[in-house]
Amino acid sequence: MHKWFTITVLLSSPANRVAAFGDSKYFTPNRVNADTPGVQLKVPNFDVLFDQILKVSPLAKQAVFDSKPQGLGGIDKSSDEYKWKVTEHNPKRVVSEVAKIDNFQNKNVPLVRLRSSLKGPTYKAGFCFSELVSVAELRQAHDSTNAQVYQIHSAADLGEVQAFVPPQYGETVLFGVGYTKTKQSVVSPREQLTLCGLQEFPSGASILWGVELEEDQNNLMPENLRTPRATSHLFSNTVIPTSENEFDAEYCLQIDLGGFPGWLTGPVVIDAVKKCFRYAEKYFGEGHEESSQLAARLNELRAAESVNGSDALGTDPLGEWDGREIDQALLMTP
Repeated sequence: MHKWFTITVLLSSPANRVAAFGDSKYFTPNRVNADTPGVQLKVPNFDVLFDQILKVSPLAKQAVFDSKPQGLGGIDKSSDEYKWKVTEHNPKRVVSEVAKIDNFQNKNVPLVRLRSSLKGPTYKAGFCFSELVSVAELRQAHDSTNAQVYQIHSAADLGEVQAFVPPQYGETVLFGVGYTKTKQSVVSPREQLTLCGLQEFPSGASILWGVELEEDQNNLMPENLRTPRATSHLFSNTVIPTSENEFDAEYCLQIDLGGFPGWLTGPVVIDAVKKCFRYAEKYFGEGHEESSQLAARLNELRAAESVNGSDALGTDPLGEWDGREIDQALLMTP
């Protein structure tokens, strides 16, 4: 189940050292069965993970606590848990605001936050947004750095995962572990192993999340020569519908690029995420056109849901996206 869904965050960097791996505070001793016999996957500490996500993402806080979240227009800036430096603000742009916290949690790399308001269908908007970075065809339309993107494992039974999720954090509709590797260029390739998932809420809001796996999960790596490793310390992308044809998104990411100077990391990450949002603007903007890629995808999702009920995404959400058209891609961060 969910053979397509894996998420990773990776960029090239010029250094040849391996970055520090996942933070133990985000994980528990609990395991769930993977879709591969004999393999078990780590379960995150959802309280610890979401406590951190909610502190950096006001939209995530709305998704969790508000029955009718208001999106970017409902943010109370005075309630920010941390002091952010706003580097860009222009409501007329696709990415309306960019902010950062330098050296967040003493990781020597910045935490960046990008906000956007997009027009288009809001049905399964968070799920479809995740496919922009998890389906090879879509991801490669805005990210040319990928060499390998594929799933290592996913949960065999999402119900097993849901048993560990506190009720306020919604329904887990995707849960998996993925591997990715960047292309050889003027620097050597980088690789990453990430645990991630998608939480959906009754309001239509969703939170996509990801954290780097710890070293004790290196047995999940493919059997080939290791390359320098990048590390996503924290990742979330929250989507909140604000009308029948509009939704807001808030993308938060802190990533160590394996030796890339922290002062250069922010601009590189921001540029890559902007490219994703620019593509999303077109992709969702064409969503009501019958001949569009998104319209076809939404028809598949609705058909699957009508046949299988609310568990449709837990069976085979891919439809015509399956097989050759999906390189078992992972979530980007650029």
